[in-house]
Amino acid sequence: MALSTTTRTIVTALVAFLAIGVAQEKKWKDMAEYDLVTSIDKDPNPQSRLANLDKWAKDYPQSDFGDVRARAYLLTYQQLNRPKDAFAKATELLKLDPNDVTALTSIVGYIYQMNPPVPADLDTAEKASQHILSDLDAIYAPDKKPANQTAEQWAKLKPDMKAYAQRTLGWIALQRKDNGKAEEEFTKALQLDPTQAQVSYWLAGAVLAQNKEKPEKQQIALYHYARAAAYDGPNALPAASRPPVLQFFQRAYNTYHGSAEGADKVLAAAKTSALPPADFKIPSTVDIAKGKAEEEEKAKAALGPMLGLWTTIKTALMAPDGQTYFDSSVKEAGLPGGAGGVMKFKGKLISMSPAVRPKTLVLGVEKPDVGDVTLQFEEPLAGTMDPGAELEFEGTAKAFTKEPFMLTFEVEKEQLVGWMPKRVAPAAKKAAPKKKAQ
Repeated sequence: MALSTTTRTIVTALVAFLAIGVAQEKKWKDMAEYDLVTSIDKDPNPQSRLANLDKWAKDYPQSDFGDVRARAYLLTYQQLNRPKDAFAKATELLKLDPNDVTALTSIVGYIYQMNPPVPADLDTAEKASQHILSDLDAIYAPDKKPANQTAEQWAKLKPDMKAYAQRTLGWIALQRKDNGKAEEEFTKALQLDPTQAQVSYWLAGAVLAQNKEKPEKQQIALYHYARAAAYDGPNALPAASRPPVLQFFQRAYNTYHGSAEGADKVLAAAKTSALPPADFKIPSTVDIAKGKAEEEEKAKAALGPMLGLWTTIKTALMAPDGQTYFDSSVKEAGLPGGAGGVMKFKGKLISMSPAVRPKTLVLGVEKPDVGDVTLQFEEPLAGTMDPGAELEFEGTAKAFTKEPFMLTFEVEKEQLVGWMPKRVAPAAKKAAPKKKAQ
């Protein structure tokens, strides 16, 4: 991972090379050391300068100017793009002065270029980051300001470095696969600097990695992916990097929610705010299914137990595997199956066959004018009834059709309640034909 522009600016701005104007108590070992250091100071070529630095370290290992030499090494390694050596030299420099800005900023900057970082390097960067966060005032005291920095520039670096040290703690936790800790540290980093889209992207990954243990957090991961994809202000991801993140967000959102509905609203919200609101919620497919089931249960309760049971049976029969459900759970079953036969289905009489002493009745259970039940009797019922009469029944399910829906029962006379036959006037007998007179 290359140093970001922010990191590079912070590191290079703070490296003060060869502060020759030293305190009076420091002395050169001899003129040869002075001449060597002078040549190093004037050499713009980092390669040849490094050779002379190595000679200085070899010939004068106990120089009074060891701190100056360490800073010169640090800058030279930086110019030669040798992050591991720069990191090691910054660590050495930090031992000379725990509040050395150059060393601290170099460590928290170069840790990102370690590939891969070893545990000891992560520990060093973690300590440096924590020290920056806890001792900012001492580290950025006015008397620490380099000569090449204005007071305004020096003051601006303080909050910038605070946010950078905070994000580094999150990145270190991410390398250690401590995703909960990474989530905590990255969230703090975004609170300090909401513009850091890279932090949003890392945070999304840290939250998503906790999905097995904390699936309810997946919606938070989706929000941060949306932020990384949609935000286009200062410190946004490069324009070429955002479309793949957007595509990932859209796929993950569809999987989590079951459709793309609402994704545009999440993107719009994330574009304007780095952190989700306290009441942020994306309903998952599980949430949606649960809500639907709860609504169905409420509807069944409102219908009463009889219609609730009828709706449950009809819904299952109308499903793609309805025939399998009928064959395994309904056919030849005594329904509705209330305790002791107390509960019966109710329906409105729609038609009968034959019209008098019928053996077949068609009822409407769900709607009074739409037949959805056929009752078949082995023995004919007495008389007849007018359509619209309410009847109660139980029986043995024998057959069903989906289109139109019809469930057929075999019913005994005693299983039918409410059959109150009308008397039917007997057909008038025809008079016998009169005999013709002989």
